[in-house]
Amino acid sequence: MAKVLQFSEITPGLAFTEFDFYKDYEESFKKSELGRFHALLPLREMAIRFGLIDSVPRRKVGRKSYFSPEGKVALMFLKSYTGLSAPKLMEQLNANIHYQIFCGIRISSANPLTNYKLIDDITQVSDLEFKPFEHTL
Repeated sequence: MAKVLQFSEITPGLAFTEFDFYKDYEESFKKSELGRFHALLPLREMAIRFGLIDSVPRRKVGRKSYFSPEGKVALMFLKSYTGLSAPKLMEQLNANIHYQIFCGIRISSANPLTNYKLIDDITQVSDLEFKPFEHTL
């Protein structure tokens, strides 16, 4: 069973109280400072610029990534924004629903992320790569 699901994979077809419960979090996220950042950030454009999205789609092999390309960029931003180390960010990501919404994932409390190297591998981007997007912020 997957530990992490992307929101697009769990969109309900019928009304379930679990999803109604998450709608409240999504609404509070939109009103939060992090939600306002998320609305302003050109995550798709940044993912393309960082080479996370191919201009010509091709079939991928191997295990599916926990994070979408946009989620990886959001995670890079979140690490820089919070100033947390990878282990601390992983701890917060497991516990903080707003961080999960920001990165476009949902982490089960029964199966939290345990390998902070996953976050380290994604967030190893120099500050220079964010320079072209400073005007957005």
